[in-house]
Amino acid sequence: MTAHLRGELLSLTLGALLGFAACQATFRDDLKYRCATDADCAGDGFKCAVAQGVGSCCKPTGPEVCDGIDNDCDGRIDNTGKAEVCNGLDDDCNGKIDDGFDFRNDPTNCGSCNHVCDEHLICSAGMCVKNLESICFDGADNNGDGLTDCADPTCDGRVCGTGCTCKDLGKSESLCSDGMDNDGDGKIDCLDPDCLGGACAKGCTCVVDGGVSETDCTDGVDNDHDGKTDCLDPDCVGRFCTPPEIYFQCTANQACKCNGGVQIAEVGSVLCADGVDNDCNGVVDCGETTCDGQSCSHDGGMDCACAGKKKSEKNCANLIDDDGDQLIDCFDVVDCPVGTACMTTAGGAGHCAADKSCK
Repeated sequence: MTAHLRGELLSLTLGALLGFAACQATFRDDLKYRCATDADCAGDGFKCAVAQGVGSCCKPTGPEVCDGIDNDCDGRIDNTGKAEVCNGLDDDCNGKIDDGFDFRNDPTNCGSCNHVCDEHLICSAGMCVKNLESICFDGADNNGDGLTDCADPTCDGRVCGTGCTCKDLGKSESLCSDGMDNDGDGKIDCLDPDCLGGACAKGCTCVVDGGVSETDCTDGVDNDHDGKTDCLDPDCVGRFCTPPEIYFQCTANQACKCNGGVQIAEVGSVLCADGVDNDCNGVVDCGETTCDGQSCSHDGGMDCACAGKKKSEKNCANLIDDDGDQLIDCFDVVDCPVGTACMTTAGGAGHCAADKSCK
C-alpha cells in the first residue's frame, strides 16, 4: 500500500478483530487525498499541504521551481520568491520571460540582456546610438557630457540658431543674404568666410574676399546689386544667357550669342552625342538631319546611330540598351525586328523571335 494512502485509509488487521488473516487495501497514486495533519499522510516523506484551508497529502521534491507544481509542499504553487532578473528565464513564475526590462531604451540591457552601451551612447529602439545634444543653441549641456551646444560633436551640422549651423565644434554662418551676423563672429553675410560659395540672393553667390558674383544671367535682374544685369555684368562672361538647352552664352563684349559667339554645325560622332545644341537652332544631336548616320554612342561606336531624327539601336546582339529607350535588343522591335541576329541569354547566337526573345 502506498504511503500517502495510509494516512487516509489505514491498514485493517482483520485477524486482530475477526481472527482472520491480515487484509490490506491499495489506492491509486494519481489521486489527491485530503488530510488535516502530516500524520494523516502516514509518513514515507509525505506531509499535509494546506491551500485555501484545504489540506492534501504531498511529498516534497525539492525547492520551488516554475513548473505548475507545489514542489516544496507549502500549499502554494510556483512561489519561488525570486525577483525577475534579465537572463532569458521566467524567474518570478508569472509566465513572462525577462518582463519589466526595457530592451528598447535601457542602456544596460540594450536590445538584449546585459548588452551595455558604451559611455556617451544611449539606447534607442534597441540600439546603442550617440547621446545627442537635444538643442544646440540653448547654452545648456543637454546630454550631460560636459560639452555645450556647438562645442558638442553631436551638434555638428545642426542648427545653432537662425542662419547658423554648427561646424567643426563652432558656429558657422549659413544664411548669407539677411544682413545679419548669424554666428556672432562680427562678420555679416559674404564678408564671413563661412559664406564662400553660398547664396547671397537668388542668382547671386558669395566669392573670395567678401565679394559677390552674378550667377543667374538669364533673368534680367541685377542679382548682385552692382548696377549691371546679365551679360552686361562681367561676372556673366561664359555663363548661359538663355536656357542651357539652347546654349547661348554671354561673351566678353557683353553680348548673348550661340556658344559664346562660335556657332558650330551639328555633325560628327562627337557633336551628335554631346547633348548640346551646338548650332543653336533648338534641336539637339540626333534631332538634326545632319546627324543621320552618325554615331550617337559616347564612345563613338556604331552600336547606336542617328536615323530619322532619333537614336537607333544597331547592335541587337550585345544585351545592352544602346539607344537608351529602355528596350534591350529583341525587345526593341522597331530597331531589332523578327529575324535580326541576336545573342541568347546563354551567350549563344540566335535570331529575334515574335515573342521578343532570342532563339
